[in-house]
This record gives sequence, C-alpha cells and structure tokens, in this order.
Amino acid sequence: MTPRRLLLAAPLVLIAGRAEAHSYRFGELMIGHAWCEPSDGPTTRAMMPLAVTGNRGDTLTGASTPAAEAVELRPDPRGPAASRWEIAARRPVAMRPDGPHLLLTGLKRPLVRGDRVPLDLRFERSGMRQVELWVERAPYSG
Repeated sequence: MTPRRLLLAAPLVLIAGRAEAHSYRFGELMIGHAWCEPSDGPTTRAMMPLAVTGNRGDTLTGASTPAAEAVELRPDPRGPAASRWEIAARRPVAMRPDGPHLLLTGLKRPLVRGDRVPLDLRFERSGMRQVELWVERAPYSG
C-alpha cells in the first residue's frame, strides 16, 4: 500500500475500531452500537442494529433493564408494543429514533448524556444477552 493510501485509510481504521469496541457478537447474532436518548420524562427510546448472520433467523422475545420498569418492543413505531420481534437471517434490523426501536418506560431516574445502562435482551434461539446502552443524543456524540 502506498504511503498516501495508508494516510487515507488511517481514519477509517480508527472509526471502525471505535465502533467495534461497543459491538457484540454472540455466535450468529450480532448487536451493534447500543444507545438511548437522554430522558426528559419517564420514557426514552433505545436503538441498536441487530443481525443474524446464519441461515436461521431469531426472535427477540423481550428486554429488561434495572433503569426502567419495562422495555417495550416497537418494531413499528406507529403501532402498539409487540410481544415478539422477528429477526430474519441475513436481513439486519436498523433501529432509529423515527423508526423501529425499544421503548424504556417508567424510568427510575433521569438518564443523562454519558450514562451507561445495562440492557438484557431475550432471544428465542440465542438466549439472554446483555449489552450496555450508551446515553447520548446520537451515536458517538458523547
């Protein structure tokens, strides 16, 4: 690789390294950067990319955190909470504030930028998996 290409590739390596530091892999289940918005009231939205890399999908059957009374699955942001969220094989789910997300309700205290909150995700095939939600306005905003 030429010195110029090395110089151009360096920022990409740093960005990829930072994203990898807060990504999770549990066998065929991949969970990307998990984050939630700071709270101004009793609820907040949590987002993260989910993907199953194998031939068989998985199903998110629930979630919980000690920071809230409940976590609702919201695959359709305009619809009611769902009891199950199908994750098709090799079809990543992108959660976002104006789209599919998890809704934390009955927050036990306000969540402020910089907080880290444990979140347990229950999958039908992959079992219980714990991730850490970073409280921020947008990924990597601090």
